Amino acid sequence: MKKIIFTFSAIAFFLAANAQDKKTELWPNGNKKSEGVIIGNAVDVAADKAVQQRQAANATRDGKWSYWFENGTLRSEEFYDKGTMIGNWKVWYDNGILESDLNFTTGKVAHYYKNVKKHSEGSITVGGIPTGKWIGYHDNGNKNFEGAYAANGQKDGVWTWYDEKGKLTTTQVYKEGELTK
Repeated sequence: MKKIIFTFSAIAFFLAANAQDKKTELWPNGNKKSEGVIIGNAVDVAADKAVQQRQAANATRDGKWSYWFENGTLRSEEFYDKGTMIGNWKVWYDNGILESDLNFTTGKVAHYYKNVKKHSEGSITVGGIPTGKWIGYHDNGNKNFEGAYAANGQKDGVWTWYDEKGKLTTTQVYKEGELTK
């Protein structure tokens, strides 16, 4: 009998520790604000704020997460594998124009102006930290800047800036985020 009780208790504990809970948050007007799946500890709404914060810290996002503007227009889509950012994330302006395209599989990123022209492009690490060569553009399409980030996300090496007509205006040299020249 003790063995059966222990087995059921162990199963119940395992299921509670690995529970999946779909979370939906609403705007005051009733439209969806966010929606996705949390795995791990569910937050006990009856608990005090400190307990809720500890429980939330142990919860992990999983699968697809979607966010909306208050008017109901899709704001962004994100994908997680047990808390790790994966796949192709997209962010839109409130008018439906693509603002950012982040691909955690390839590490490629592109950001756009509301006029659809490219704002900047480069690479990111699995954790979303900028790395390697980045190029930025003015809203007229001409190059704005060019430089590289070290693996820690700090500017590293020669960075150049250009005016809206494409004329070189500034050159700076960085070493692990520190301006050296």
